[in-house]
Amino acid sequence: MNSEVKRFAQYLVQEFERNGLNLTSTKREELLRLNAQIDELSMRYIRNLNDDTTFLIFNETELVGLPPEFLKSLDKAENGNFKVVLRSHHVSPILELCKVGSTRKSVAVAYGRRCEVNLSVLEKLIQLRHKLARLLGYLNYAEYATDRRMANSSTKVFEFLEKISASLTESASKELSLLKELKRKEEGEFPFGVEDLPYYVKMIKEQQLDLDFGLVKQYFPITLVLSGIFKVCQDLFGLRFEQVVDAEVWHQDVQLYSVFDLSSGEHMGYFYLDIYSRGGKYGHTCVVALQNGSSINCSRQIPVALLISQLQKEVDGNPGLMRFSEVVNLFHEFGHVVHHICNRAPFARFSGLRLDPDFVEIPSLLLENWCYESSSLKLISGFHQDITKPIDDETCKSLKRWRCSFSALKLKQEILYCLFDQIIHSNENVDMVGLFNHLHSKIMLGLPMLEGTNPASCFPRTVIGYEATCYSRIWSEVFAADIFTTKFRDDLFNQNAGMHFRNTVLAPGGAKDPLEMLSDFLGREPSIQAFVDSKIY
Repeated sequence: MNSEVKRFAQYLVQEFERNGLNLTSTKREELLRLNAQIDELSMRYIRNLNDDTTFLIFNETELVGLPPEFLKSLDKAENGNFKVVLRSHHVSPILELCKVGSTRKSVAVAYGRRCEVNLSVLEKLIQLRHKLARLLGYLNYAEYATDRRMANSSTKVFEFLEKISASLTESASKELSLLKELKRKEEGEFPFGVEDLPYYVKMIKEQQLDLDFGLVKQYFPITLVLSGIFKVCQDLFGLRFEQVVDAEVWHQDVQLYSVFDLSSGEHMGYFYLDIYSRGGKYGHTCVVALQNGSSINCSRQIPVALLISQLQKEVDGNPGLMRFSEVVNLFHEFGHVVHHICNRAPFARFSGLRLDPDFVEIPSLLLENWCYESSSLKLISGFHQDITKPIDDETCKSLKRWRCSFSALKLKQEILYCLFDQIIHSNENVDMVGLFNHLHSKIMLGLPMLEGTNPASCFPRTVIGYEATCYSRIWSEVFAADIFTTKFRDDLFNQNAGMHFRNTVLAPGGAKDPLEMLSDFLGREPSIQAFVDSKIY
């Protein structure tokens, strides 16, 4: 039995065991009941958030700083004042743009105390998860959730998060001092609160960096961005993309491409692009694996992927342009396409994107770096009225600085939520409000949690999708930063490194341990240092 077959057999056994195969029939029935109760409570928590219709009333003076188009989008109260609904599309602009500190605080407090009933729902949910984990032989739910991931244990997650947080403290302290000083200049001797972070981070970044994102958008026509992304990935990973003419597709805007190995000409797979908006279409940018690659009776079933987005094909008869955030997002998702196509695992279960969740985002996060380097940015940009004029060097440098500036405090805030998620899934009967208060002051350099708020009642990631695994995004970013800095930063289009990455990291899929693959590629165990350095300026 070779290593891939052995790993597959072990995986199947573990999967059955995690679903209760080695339990008695009575305990299996209990496991089913627990899963049903967990599902019901999870959906109740989300439903409570979705059904919340709380709004605040403000007059125009209290909303100074918000653009006219935003104010026009708000419903009016009977007295003619504006209704601000406690949803992110209203809350985020106010926290970032409103010049009135009392308004920002009112909105932040109201947003942070939504759905107080969810606290008891979450407490019951955590109790059931711990019960389920113990039934399956685990100490707690966090150990169950991390057992088959790169992190491998809750202890390792705590060590990872605390190490990152400690490494960022000095840089985050400098950021906070600058923000406090800026608030003193703007508003006088009012104390700086966590609700001030979005507004003053945006202000100081705009002061330090001369970036007009409206102008930047003019340099990213959709078709040019797409051809540039194709070129980067083809050159880096030794691939060739060829559009399939007259392919049978579900809409005239959909395109189908074949992927070939550049050297051998081997047909490796297909991908569909369905990137333009239309009514009734799924609203997010993502990649769907339509068919996983696998080995069947000495032949290869080739993989097929679909990339979906919602870009505007034309605006007033002019070709569609992309916001810079959309460029980064498209590059990220196309990284998943490349990963899906290059995965050569023999078993469909280890193929495509059916990989360790701590690992699957690393290649795509790695490719985001090409959106911030001058030489690659020039490949994917060109002024929409004259595409021979790419984005200029100074703007490229500003975009890179924008990415890194004032990122330490923001990351510490993410770590705060990750630690909360990990602690409640590692311990029984946790005082969630007290825990959040303690963590907030500790991690956020003395900044207290907003009085009267209860983040645990409006934290859906710990309820569905990322329960005990909220750390995973930061984990993936750390590995991606290490790979980029070590192998690509000084030579962006190094095809030897690209092919080595394709063969060592992308090709094995889930048939090999992720940490072993990354260590083989780097020539050493991965390190957090490159990631930490990227947050220090």
